[in-house]
Amino acid sequence: MKRLILTAVAGLLAYGRPATLTLAANGRTTYTIVRAKEASPSELRAASELQTFLNQITGARFEVVDDSAGAKGNLILLGRNRITDRLRLSVPFDKLGHEGFALKTAGKHLVIAGGRQRGTMYGVYAFLEKLGCRWVAPDAARIPKISSLKVPPLDETQTPDFEYREVYMGEAFDKDWAARNKTNGQSSALDDSTGGKIQYFPFVHSFYSIVPPDKYFKDHPEYFSLIDGKRRGEQAQLCLTNPDVLRISIGAVLGWIKQHPEATIFSVSQNDYGGQCECDNCRRVEQEEGGSAAGPLLRYVNAVAEAVGKPHPDKLIDTLAYFYSETPPAVTRPRRNVRVRMCPIGACNAHPYEKCPHNAYIVNNLKAWTRITSNVYVWHYNANFSHFLLPVPDFDELAADVPMYKRHGVAGLFMQGAYAAGSSDGALRAYVIARLLWNSKSDVWKAVDEFHDVYYGKAAQPMRAYLELVRNMARPAPQGEGQHWWCCRAPAFAGAQLAQANRLLTQAMAAADDDATRRHVLIAQMSLRYLELRRDQQFVVRDGRYEPRGLDSLSGRFNLFLADAERAGIRHLGEDGPKEMYSKQFLDSLKSHPVVTLKNAALKVLVVPELNGRVISIIDQRTQRELLNQPVPVEMNYPGRSGLSVSAYADFVNAPAYPVRWEVSSESGGAALTLVGTSPNGLRLRRLLRLAGDEARLQTETVVENGGADPIDVTLQSQFDGAPGPLEDAVVEFRAVDGKGVRKKLIEPDGQPAGEENYPSGQRPAGEWRAVHAPSGLTLVHAFPPEQADRATLAFSAKNSSRVTMSVWSPKRRLKPGEQLRLESEYSAMQR
Repeated sequence: MKRLILTAVAGLLAYGRPATLTLAANGRTTYTIVRAKEASPSELRAASELQTFLNQITGARFEVVDDSAGAKGNLILLGRNRITDRLRLSVPFDKLGHEGFALKTAGKHLVIAGGRQRGTMYGVYAFLEKLGCRWVAPDAARIPKISSLKVPPLDETQTPDFEYREVYMGEAFDKDWAARNKTNGQSSALDDSTGGKIQYFPFVHSFYSIVPPDKYFKDHPEYFSLIDGKRRGEQAQLCLTNPDVLRISIGAVLGWIKQHPEATIFSVSQNDYGGQCECDNCRRVEQEEGGSAAGPLLRYVNAVAEAVGKPHPDKLIDTLAYFYSETPPAVTRPRRNVRVRMCPIGACNAHPYEKCPHNAYIVNNLKAWTRITSNVYVWHYNANFSHFLLPVPDFDELAADVPMYKRHGVAGLFMQGAYAAGSSDGALRAYVIARLLWNSKSDVWKAVDEFHDVYYGKAAQPMRAYLELVRNMARPAPQGEGQHWWCCRAPAFAGAQLAQANRLLTQAMAAADDDATRRHVLIAQMSLRYLELRRDQQFVVRDGRYEPRGLDSLSGRFNLFLADAERAGIRHLGEDGPKEMYSKQFLDSLKSHPVVTLKNAALKVLVVPELNGRVISIIDQRTQRELLNQPVPVEMNYPGRSGLSVSAYADFVNAPAYPVRWEVSSESGGAALTLVGTSPNGLRLRRLLRLAGDEARLQTETVVENGGADPIDVTLQSQFDGAPGPLEDAVVEFRAVDGKGVRKKLIEPDGQPAGEENYPSGQRPAGEWRAVHAPSGLTLVHAFPPEQADRATLAFSAKNSSRVTMSVWSPKRRLKPGEQLRLESEYSAMQR
């Protein structure tokens, strides 16, 4: 204790009271930058960057020397070196880790020192930020001009709030931007000169890379998921309780480590679809783990991690808590070398998770995971992935939820935005997120304001007002509209708001005084233009036709949009495919389709034969209420979705519908309609739709016949996309084939606002099921001959709609030439 006191006193005597340092006066300096002779690559960069920016700020030339030169005078000491050791500076290197740093004034010296990997480099950028430097985007920065530069006393340390900080957005991939904003994820162009990065191999969804179906499935189908009684090697998963799968997996990961020594984390994670194994062993483990599908997954991942950890204790194994595996297991705990990435893909990202009732189940899962391991990463969603350009009102959510993650002990964040540059507010979102990932207590709105000042210059004020309009879509009343937003759906801009937004962006473009700012504003304008194009793509019924309401102008407007998108540097419109695919789908949809109307005293039914023989509307004439869910243009494959339809498939699982071309065969006085359909594979279909007198009942009968020369596997699916009312008050009821009564409340308190359930033959409805919305008194009934049905599927969603999809499947048969398969259904509405 006496030695400690004497050392501290000696330090005080050497440096005296903390003093303000004058780094430059009238464009001249007496300071020298000193680094270690054995400086790490990032420390060399730190010295060069500090020299460059101090020169730009002050006009003075700061010399850089290494510590072997016996530097004297006024010093800026970078990293741990001989001089910092000799001066016995109290820099807690043992607590700073690879990325932390200290900023100190010590007598006449300035000290910026931290971890050799990236810490000192980050310290330089933090110091420059104190001088007013900002690097808000790869093409936008603020470097102040201060010919006489004074630095007040400093004595602080910083370490990152998260060990893993990935901003997966096109605007964040640039090496300099990523280093200067202290991110360390693998998608950025960081290299040895920046201290490297956290490197994955492979990044995610790796099951079929570990056990490739093309190599193993033919001889070993038992390695792959058993689904619906059949082993499947496409769009499914692995059988995780199979010991040979474990053996192959361990070998595969050890091989990856040998081939990619630069990687620190190796992904052993489920594929990007459902299809978990239903074999007895996998189901038994699920039950042992409290019904959690993460149980078999985590046991398998732990076994891989244990085997890999023995020869490679420095390597980590990453897996996902995603879709079916999001709920943690009851018994198994992740090993220390396992990172679990929780993926809340079902979240409403408009509102703070802890304040939005739709997100209660996500918060519960997060708490459950962080209770059993301190090694949780989160894969957070920050874009409309189907439409990168559509506005995303998530800044209030980000401001609350990144600190929430820190509070609950999350160790790392992968923030997935629009990974193609040129998305809605992409540059702003990347900058704000980067600051939060380093320090979750960062002032978000201060960062937002400084971004606008730097990025938009003289156009900052109208652009900031535009951001407030976007925020108001999600803010709760009375400040805003309280809309929810999910990652592949879109909130709605009302007409008056859209007009105001356009006025603000027009003002911003007029205020922009250089090409870079005009391009920045143009990207925002492209967002609104894309929204308007999609809005005007909305199909309406007029003059007996079903067509986009903006049909006459949309083609020309869209082609102009594409030309301007190219000029703005926008290369992608969404993640579902290239811009050319989006363009083709949009332009191909701009057609006018004839509508056939069936009508009685109770129902008005609109059929569009050219859209897969789809019923697009059923109006209850007694209440003028629409009974079918109405799709919106931002849904993929619009307008060919939703409604009431029948399709033929080769299988119940993972099989696309056979393409069918439908046309009208006959009509009967507005009460009945017969459609005939043909498929390129030789299938012929006949579909009868008939209203039952004046009752609120629509009867359908579909017959498929093999008109080809070879046998064809066929099952028919009749799908009804109903709109019973707000799903919080809706239930689905039926008596199952096994005699059990089923009453499913669709939205449970603290439950997901969407879901799907499959009812196999013994558990399916015994000929009838109902969607009941008690507050409105509406009941939607789907009835069918029990002997014609094999199974049923229920899907529902309260995300920007109130949709209940009730599907019934016929048995699957291999139809010989000339053989037929039939499926009848009746749809009715009862009003209390």
